[in-house]
Amino acid sequence: MKQLLFFCIITIFPICFCQLAAAQNNGVKKETLTLALGDSTVKINVYERKGARVTFVSPHHNEQIAVRLGREAVEKTGGRFVEIESLDENGNGQRRLNFSFKGVNYSLDPNRIFTENGRQCSQFAPEIELLVKDFAEKFLKIILADGSRLRDGERFLVAIHNNRDVDEQTELAQKSRDLTALSFSGGFAAMNLSQTEFHHQIEGVYLSNSEYDADNFVFVSTPALMSFFVAEGFNVVLQKTAAKLQIKNCAVDDGSLSVFAGLRNIPYINLEADAKFGEFRQRQMINAIYRLFYQQQRGVQQAKMKK
Repeated sequence: MKQLLFFCIITIFPICFCQLAAAQNNGVKKETLTLALGDSTVKINVYERKGARVTFVSPHHNEQIAVRLGREAVEKTGGRFVEIESLDENGNGQRRLNFSFKGVNYSLDPNRIFTENGRQCSQFAPEIELLVKDFAEKFLKIILADGSRLRDGERFLVAIHNNRDVDEQTELAQKSRDLTALSFSGGFAAMNLSQTEFHHQIEGVYLSNSEYDADNFVFVSTPALMSFFVAEGFNVVLQKTAAKLQIKNCAVDDGSLSVFAGLRNIPYINLEADAKFGEFRQRQMINAIYRLFYQQQRGVQQAKMKK
């Protein structure tokens, strides 16, 4: 049984790839690209349809609700959906990327590779760290213009994730290690539970009475984005400013795409939803993304007309 929240807290790579396949389905074009990672290759699937200039990204291939809804959104409304394909020996999606180099096998979290500090936190040998850096830079050039800024016409970058159902955890210490809106609030830290470090990355948290599940929340990089999703009735987490993210601490700069975007002032949104029960809510989040895009687009057009 999910618990109803009755309160709120506010504190305020040059790119080298080869195209393996291209397919057309209901107006959606799919391209499969390959990026080198050591002596291995990683497939990057890009689904695109004309429409809203929005790029959705899914780094973790085991988060299948996010993967399915990203593809669905592009098919229905347009934009791009980019996924890192990572499969286990049975062909099932898995979170981590496995690769080999000089006969040795390695594994990494593909959402912990986008900053120098984050890569160092993974404690790879310098030679392997350079391979991971090369892969990360090439992937960034797929989702961003020049790997460092939004593409023309885009207003923000959107990641889609699913997280483990926190209600499956029975002990408070276990719950503190799960990624939820509550884990960012600092409440666990106040209980001296050192296992939670999520709150070190954030400026503030809003917990909505309209949200029944703490696993469902929207993570944003700017206050302007926060206000929109608060009005939409979602739990919202606001990331620290670029200046506050420039700390060589793995609890702050973990190499995630959110930190990379924050450090470069790229408007960033992450849609987090329960991996078991969050499909309906995550679809609502995606619909809100499109409303936000068209709202911002109208604002830009109106500003141009006034000049």
